[in-house]
Amino acid sequence: MTSPELIGKQLRHIGKSAAALLAKHTPACARTPLRSFLLRGTAVLITPTAVLALFALSHIDNESVAIDIPKEHLTRVQKTLEIRLPDLRSQMENIGKKDDSVMHETYVTSSDTLRSLLSRLGIRDSDAVTFIEKTAATRALLLPRPGQYVTASILESGGLVSLRLYQDNDTPTKVLEVARSASGLTASEKPFSYDVQLVMAEGTVRGLPSTSLKKSNIPASVIAQMHAAFDYDRDVVNTLSQGEAFRVIYESKYIDGSFVRIGKLLAMQFEKNGKTREFFWFPDDNQGGNYYDSKGTLTRRTFMRVPLDVKKVSSEFAALRRHPVTGVLRPHWGTDFRAPWGATVRAAADGKVVYAGLGTGYGKYIRIQHGPDCQTVYAHLSSISPNIRVGSEVRYGEQIGKVGQTGLATGPHLHYELIVGNTQINPMTAKLPDTKTLSPYQMAKMEARIAPLQEKLSLLRRVQVSGAKTNESTRTR
Repeated sequence: MTSPELIGKQLRHIGKSAAALLAKHTPACARTPLRSFLLRGTAVLITPTAVLALFALSHIDNESVAIDIPKEHLTRVQKTLEIRLPDLRSQMENIGKKDDSVMHETYVTSSDTLRSLLSRLGIRDSDAVTFIEKTAATRALLLPRPGQYVTASILESGGLVSLRLYQDNDTPTKVLEVARSASGLTASEKPFSYDVQLVMAEGTVRGLPSTSLKKSNIPASVIAQMHAAFDYDRDVVNTLSQGEAFRVIYESKYIDGSFVRIGKLLAMQFEKNGKTREFFWFPDDNQGGNYYDSKGTLTRRTFMRVPLDVKKVSSEFAALRRHPVTGVLRPHWGTDFRAPWGATVRAAADGKVVYAGLGTGYGKYIRIQHGPDCQTVYAHLSSISPNIRVGSEVRYGEQIGKVGQTGLATGPHLHYELIVGNTQINPMTAKLPDTKTLSPYQMAKMEARIAPLQEKLSLLRRVQVSGAKTNESTRTR
């Protein structure tokens, strides 16, 4: 419909409405020629007014018009809100444009090199590879450590936009970033910290303890930490009995809202027949930290006499012994333990690796420093664990290698030495530190640290007991 047709239609509607209104308010007896005259006159007066109103309205464009209407003629007021639509021109211009980069993430494996890592991330960028290989600041990418978290933003073509390596093996933790800008590739390193959330889990032993822990959705890495908190021959977790309740609190770590890894096990609680045992992680400024019971006693020995599961001695510590390979009489300043090929070898105590590699007679071996005047040696290994390098910190009982027959050896076994003050001593008869209790000052610090964890364990216990009662009530109905 054209504008004139629309205006004509509106005028006819106004005229009919005006006539009807006049007829309604004119007495029925006044149906005279005068009435006809008045009706025509009213229409004549209304029509120009309506035309002028429509003409004015047709020329209003984004302007507000105020109309003064006498209050006595108003029966209802309807408020009209002005809604301004956003300017969509900039958005319309961006339609069809898109960011072609996609995010990838992975974890460094023990066999990873720079190129294998980039390949797994989908990066096909020779310039980026050359830049990383020739830039001193990106050395950490040339020797990535197993378990490190890596993220990459790449183009569909495989071109690198940014690459981040999160180095949480060091203190303080830091992130190495390689990024591409208009001026080219750059490398930078800065500190970072995880967003840490505490996770609580609980359950009851039904069957094997290990099975019950898994059924309670406790992560495998947390279960491993539960076992590692105790000596392998005094593992509290393995001795949990039927019906014994367990509760744990552990860390879950995030970066930019994305889950990265499970963190430290902070607390364990075991309860049966009203008897409760609690164990907590307490950090040590010098050696990382240990697990203690609620009285401040260390949960495991501080020094392991035999650093592997097999304890069968095949050759004792001796001042003089005929070497089984050379036949020469000479001192044997260590103890040999016969064990199957590939058996796990553990660190005898917390310490730092000072050597890991090949020796003439030792074959593959590891030397660990424990404090200022004590060392241990592990020789004839078939392999050294990937995380064991010079400078690596090791924990008591941590796997450092596997039994083998490298060097001068007639069969698979572990040659173990204990050196105190540059003198080898018999590890089977030496007086070794067994337990450790926190000092009053350290105990006060630990009590303050574990108080919030104890509150959470108490809450978790109430939830667990309430749930058990509800299940029992449901079964008896």
